Amino acid sequence: MSRLYILILPKGVGWCILAALGVVILLALYHNYPLGLHALSLLHQEIVYDVMLDAGHGGIDPGAIGAGELYEKDYVLDIVLQMAAILESRGLKVGLTRDSDRDVSHLVSEGTRHRRDLLGRFKLMNQAQVGMSVHANAAKDSSEAGAIVFFMKDSYLGERYAQLVLEELAKVQVLNERAPIPRSTLLLLKARPPVVLVEVGFMSNPADLAKLGDPQFRSALAQRLSQAILHFWEWRHAEQSELGPQPLQQP
Repeated sequence: MSRLYILILPKGVGWCILAALGVVILLALYHNYPLGLHALSLLHQEIVYDVMLDAGHGGIDPGAIGAGELYEKDYVLDIVLQMAAILESRGLKVGLTRDSDRDVSHLVSEGTRHRRDLLGRFKLMNQAQVGMSVHANAAKDSSEAGAIVFFMKDSYLGERYAQLVLEELAKVQVLNERAPIPRSTLLLLKARPPVVLVEVGFMSNPADLAKLGDPQFRSALAQRLSQAILHFWEWRHAEQSELGPQPLQQP
């Protein structure tokens, strides 16, 4: 006669095993995502900020380089610092992935410097209710010019947010694309809160580069991007009031 064996585990151990199995299943289902991204996203991260602003690149990574050795990292940092001041003056608690010429690779211990920097920014994005990453573009064709806004593919909140950003940008900058562009491969867009990645212009285009070198233009960009965040913040909270309390995150 065959015997039936039943393994009895302490309650705490059982839950740990179930949690581990859940992680394995998630990794199997989303095998196309980097392992580090999953590990970070599964960690409990407290919401600390209303808005997280990310100035692209920094430190040894200059980002796009314009004629005359002008660096994307410097221009976008100036824009983001101005945005932080504007949003804080409106009562929002703002976090920054960087506030000086550095990267955030120190926040993650595994991987290349570039991968650690990206995952560090992703980790910080998850500490806020809304996020924005600000960049400047470059292309082989120097005639390419204007702003582009990316959002997470199939995200209703992300698309709404991106549309508000594009509408504000159009008041001060030409648009390279007339509509926001959905993407599923940009790491920061995969954070829990709605996040958009904004390309404010092309460092490879002489006209855009001249604009970005103008402090008044950068201030105008900071004003418009901040206004877009405020519009989205107000719209989202008004929607929550109608539907009842909900977490502010992507569906």
